[in-house]
Order: sequence, then structure tokens, then C-alpha cells
Amino acid sequence: MVVRMKKLTLLVSETGREELLLKLRKLGTLHVKNVTKPSAREIGSLEGAISQVKKTISILENYPIPASGKISWGMQEIPGNAKEVVSIAGEKEEAIRNLEYVKSQIEWYRPWGSFNPEDIERLKQKKIFVTLYRTSKGALKKLGEKKNIHIISRDKQYAYLALICDNPDERLPFEEIEPARHSFDEFHKRRESLEIRLKEIESILENMAGAKDCLKNCLPKLEKKYNFLNVMHGMKEEKKFSYLRGFCPADKVKEVVALAKAHGAGYLIEEPDEPLETPTLIRNPGWVSIINPVFKFMNTLPGYNEYDISLWFLMFFSIFFAMLIGDGGYGLLFVALTFFARRKLKNVRKEPFLLMYTLSFATVIWGAITGTWFGAERIAQMPFLNALVVERIDSFVTTNQNFMIYMCFVIGVIQLSIAHFIRAFRIINTFKALAEAGWILTLWGLFFTAGTLVLNKPFPAFAGHFLVAGATLVLLFSNPQKNIIKGILLSLGTIPLKIVSSFSDVVSYIRLFAVGYASLVLASTFNNMAMQVGFDNVMSGLGSALIMFFGHALNIALCLMAVIVHGIRLNMLEFSGQMGMEWSGREYNPFREK
Repeated sequence: MVVRMKKLTLLVSETGREELLLKLRKLGTLHVKNVTKPSAREIGSLEGAISQVKKTISILENYPIPASGKISWGMQEIPGNAKEVVSIAGEKEEAIRNLEYVKSQIEWYRPWGSFNPEDIERLKQKKIFVTLYRTSKGALKKLGEKKNIHIISRDKQYAYLALICDNPDERLPFEEIEPARHSFDEFHKRRESLEIRLKEIESILENMAGAKDCLKNCLPKLEKKYNFLNVMHGMKEEKKFSYLRGFCPADKVKEVVALAKAHGAGYLIEEPDEPLETPTLIRNPGWVSIINPVFKFMNTLPGYNEYDISLWFLMFFSIFFAMLIGDGGYGLLFVALTFFARRKLKNVRKEPFLLMYTLSFATVIWGAITGTWFGAERIAQMPFLNALVVERIDSFVTTNQNFMIYMCFVIGVIQLSIAHFIRAFRIINTFKALAEAGWILTLWGLFFTAGTLVLNKPFPAFAGHFLVAGATLVLLFSNPQKNIIKGILLSLGTIPLKIVSSFSDVVSYIRLFAVGYASLVLASTFNNMAMQVGFDNVMSGLGSALIMFFGHALNIALCLMAVIVHGIRLNMLEFSGQMGMEWSGREYNPFREK
């Protein structure tokens, strides 16, 4: 659920400001919103130092700690040393680029031999003009022999030649080559110089790598000081007093008030009046919070005045995951992989693993009741597994396909109805709640319409009443006005498009069947290919095993992509869209010790 916030203003004297902020940071409950833009010189200096230290750490991570051991730099030395490391690393990059250029120029001389391009310029002053060319061997033969054409060298593809004449305009019909800028000897000396300097730089960086741990320990201290100054200089100063504003969970306000009283600070408690600026804090039971990694992956957070859909997201995402993967064998494989990953990654938070266990077991259950185990019908026909299959949704019975599609529509209309029920519950004491009830009736009418249009099911008479009653409620109460006609006209402009969009939302749940069925067909196809190759001998058995391994690996990869594309989409777009969510939240990030 979204935790209710209070807006707090704290007023403190200049002399007590720093002490109050230290205590406030230790308390760690107030999300501070700067009243004025921090502009102290010390902040800019710290920001630069933090950036330099981060760059330095990323540079030195490429080097092991030297045999000479770790280096310990004092806090005063770190900014200067970090700047030096960054500068040296920049010099290294520049030297590498220059070395690559020099090597390319040395390579240029390979077919021409070692000479000084300045000699060509000196000959030009004496009215002797030298131009260089490259051409194919065949084209060279057609040219014939000429005294002023000299072949310098040949390779497998080209011939390299020079034209020497006293006419500056004379040219050959070949590719003309521009001479290098400097002599071969100069480039060779430059290469040696750069290689020596690069070795020196590498030696310096290897030695400085001993300071990696020191820098890593220093970075949090610099960030801590930066955050503190950012808050302190973000306070508004009025004569001998300063004040700050922030947001605090309603159940933590007493702690902040007690702190303010203890330090003789004034305080003002208000309701948040700007939802877009109010941070969002989500609190849920542990078993619901396992869905948080998905929200982190999507980088989404509901706005303060929006809804926390964690519970519904978890429930329906588990169903969608199971239907999209569609195979109990794959589910067991996910369980095993999750188990081994958890044993290897003991320091990682447990939520991602608990979520994968939930999704994997849901997939196993769905595979069991649909009789799908690695796309092989024979496995599902085993006595124990066959007893678990629900005949009406057996994956290998083709006559069940229409029912499966119909079931997808049922899941869709239920989820979308829940979205409008949640909206109605929040505004239960207003006329707009009746409009939400109208949308629920409309959705069920559209559900039966989809059944008729897609599956040729008879359209029941009461479904028409749902559509009429739902549309009427939506028209009357979506924009309640004293002037009823005005309210209806306001609603009439958007309702037709919303109804079409809602119909599209209901039908879009067909993707659950389509992707799951495609997964079954692909798995069965690879199984059949493997069986056709057979297991009669070692080679055929190895070929069949490879077909099955890579085939099912590909199928699993496609299924997981489908979960991201379709499973998350149905929750984030169709379901959230019916709730009118914009995911505009700002994360609650209190001023605290880290």
C-alpha cells in the first residue's frame, strides 16, 4: 500500500541548524525537499571530488593490487591524487590513439619502402614531379612499358608504382596515393617513444591500484558530506533563522516532532498539497513484496495519489507467466536453476528468488493440469501425471482451443473489472463511483461481444442490457455537473474511443493462449525432429540430444521474452490503463545515514 505522508516544515536558529540536521540524519525519516537551490562553493568542490574518485575507482579496477601492498591516502590527499590518476588515464588513452595512428602510417610504408616524403617536395622545386599510384596487376599490363613509370612493389592484389616526369599535370588513370606526412624513421622513433611512455603509465597505474580500497572507503564519506551540505544549504535563511521542508510517513511524524522540541525548533505539519512533489513509499507484507524486483526492472513507481497494485500484479503476473511459458517441465527446470542460483548468491536479497519460486511453481501447476511436459504428450500420458490433467484444458486436444481463448477473455474481463472496482472503492461516496460501476457493466458486455465476434458464441440478451446500462451510467456520472446536459456532452466526447479501447483490452488477453500454444507447437516440433533422427547409434543419439537441447533452449528464451513483452504489458498497460495510472511516482528517499 502507498503510505500516507505529512508535509513538515522545521524552523531553527542559525546556531542550532547543523546540530539539528545531524540528529535529523540519524533519525532518517524525513524526505527533504530543498526550499532554495544549494549554491555553496564547498558543494561544487565536493561534487567534483566525488566524480573524480568514482572515475579513479573505475580506472584502477582494471589493475590488481600490487605486490607492494595497499596504499592509504589521507582525506586531504585523495582529491589531488584522484585527479592525477584521471589525468594519467586520459594521457594513456591519447597515447593509445596516437600509437594506433603511428602504426597505421608505418604500415603505409610497407609497399613503398623507407623514404622521406620531403624528398618529393625537394624534387618538385627542381621541376621533377613524383606521383604515387596503386592499381591492379591486370590494369598495369595494359599500360605497357614506359621509362617514366617505375614499379615499386607488388603484392597478391595490387601493384605500386611511381610516375616521375617534368610535367606537373601528367597523371596516370590509376588510384593516386598521397604520401605520408612524415618519414618512416620519424614514425618509427615516435612509436618507440609512445610505447615507452605507455609502459611508464601502466607502471604508475599498477602502483596506484593499491589505493583502490582506500578510495572505496572514502567515497561514502564524501557522498555523506555532500548530501549533508546539500540539505543544509538548501534551507531558506530568514535573518537569524533557517527552515527546511520535507515529507515524512504519517506514523513517523511523532519522532520528528519530538526531535524538533528537544532542539527548540519550530515545526508545522500539513497535508501534502502537491501530489507530484510528494514522494511515494510502498509498504507491503513480505509475501507481496517479492514482486518489487519487477517494478525495479521496469523502473516504475506509482504516484502518491495513485494506486499500489503490487498484490494484483503478483497474482495475475503469476498466472500470465504460467500460461505464457505453458510447460510444467520448464517450470521444474526453473525451480532447479533458482535453487542452485540461491546457493551460489547467498548475499543477494531473497525477493528475486522467492518470486522465481512462485512463478516456477505456478508454471508447474499449469503444466500439470494442461498435460504439458517438455512438449511431449507421452509424458503427460503416464498414469500419475495423466490423473492431474483437466480434460477441458488439455493442451493436446485441439477442440479445446476455443475454450482456452474464452478462458483468456474471462481472465481479462475479471482483471479489468477489478481495476474499476478499485477506482470505485476510493471514490465510493461520489457520483463518479456510479460511472466506475458503469464501466464494469460495459466491460462484461464487451466480453460477451468478443465471444460472439471471435468465437461465434451466441450473444446473450442480458449482455446487451449490460452495454446499455453501463454506457448510460458512464454518460451520466463520468463528469457530474449541475447542468446534466453539459456533463453528458463532456462525457460523450471521449466515451466512444474509451469503449473501443476497452474492447481491444479484453481481446488482447488472447495473447496468453496464442503464445502458450506457440510454445507447445515449437517444443513438439523439436521433439519430432529429434525422434526422426533417432537414437539407433551414438552419432544419431548425439544429434537427437543436441536438437532437443538447443530446440528447448530456444523455446525457453522465446517464452521468457514473451513474459516481458506480454505478461508485464497486460499489467502495466491494459490493467493499469483502466485504472488511469501514469506511474509518475518519486521514490521516498529520506535524509539518513547510509
